[in-house]
Amino acid sequence: MAGMTKGSVWLATAGVALALGFGLGRVTAPGAPWGGGTKVRDAAQQIGQGEKEVEEREKVDGGRGGQAQASVEERFARALVMSDPKTRDRELENSLSQASLAEVKKALDMALGLPEGAAKRAAMAKVMERWGQLEGPKAAAYAEKLFAESGNPDLLKDAMRGWGQADPQASIAYTQAMEVGDGIRRDITRDLFRDWADRNPQGAASYAASNPMEVGRGGVTSLIADRWSKQDPQSAANWAMSLPPGKEQQRALDQLVQNWSDLNLQAAADFVSRQAAGENKDAMVSSLAREVAKEDPSAGLKWVSTLSDPALQERTAMGVLWRTARSDPVAAQQILKNSSLSATVQTAVLTKMMKNSNRGNGP
Repeated sequence: MAGMTKGSVWLATAGVALALGFGLGRVTAPGAPWGGGTKVRDAAQQIGQGEKEVEEREKVDGGRGGQAQASVEERFARALVMSDPKTRDRELENSLSQASLAEVKKALDMALGLPEGAAKRAAMAKVMERWGQLEGPKAAAYAEKLFAESGNPDLLKDAMRGWGQADPQASIAYTQAMEVGDGIRRDITRDLFRDWADRNPQGAASYAASNPMEVGRGGVTSLIADRWSKQDPQSAANWAMSLPPGKEQQRALDQLVQNWSDLNLQAAADFVSRQAAGENKDAMVSSLAREVAKEDPSAGLKWVSTLSDPALQERTAMGVLWRTARSDPVAAQQILKNSSLSATVQTAVLTKMMKNSNRGNGP
């Protein structure tokens, strides 16, 4: 292939595009992000005669360490022709995981030159994420231009995700100043906080305490509680209990109890039992009762009976019994009758159960 003419090189490239299932046209990009470059290097020179040859070569290379010696460009090009999307995406990410900034720029040139299709979308996503890791502000600025042209925020989200992995504080601050819709800004901010909390929940929590911002769906505090409690529920509990009283704290405690119950129901129950009476404990008991009821509705109602507020007892009892009521209304009524809830609460719950049953609704 080294002796191919210029015309035959581009013909080979077109053949690769057809093999990838392209041919739907090409979306333009708003200018080269670093003032020029080589555009697309011929993928045919990198991948031989197609996917079958690539797979055979990788079998051989894998046994002698040849794959590890391949350049970023070669590995990136090989990944592009893999037929299985999961394998392709994984290999695209692997090929760029240690790529330098110069190598990322070459990969972006290659990706931009591909016709539209699944492989191009996957390649662009991985390139923008890696570029964001290495050069966050410039990757974000370029992705904003792409978004302004196309109206599709996906590559912007990819670039910001990469930047967030390298510098979460700077990426979050940049997001708040971006000229995008509030919904997109919330989505990106939420993604950044979620990823940060997965890596360093203490850092994310400390930053959020001093920089309140809107991310929707329960807020930043609830999001951090969710991610933290899946890793270390006791540490997450200590943090949640130290939060200022209010709805944010109760949301965090609710998320904590749900996740802790999934990991270790007894440990979650022991923690809730040790808390002083009050709104926070009632909120946690309400969450715990629903979790216990997944295995034993009767035991769930025992927790409900410890709640101090009859109205909360009623709402929580409905949550405890609604699954049973849908599948076996008679059994649900019997469980309710055998509980230690007051006659007033039982009557209210039974009335709602009957109404919901007639409408076919949940709690």
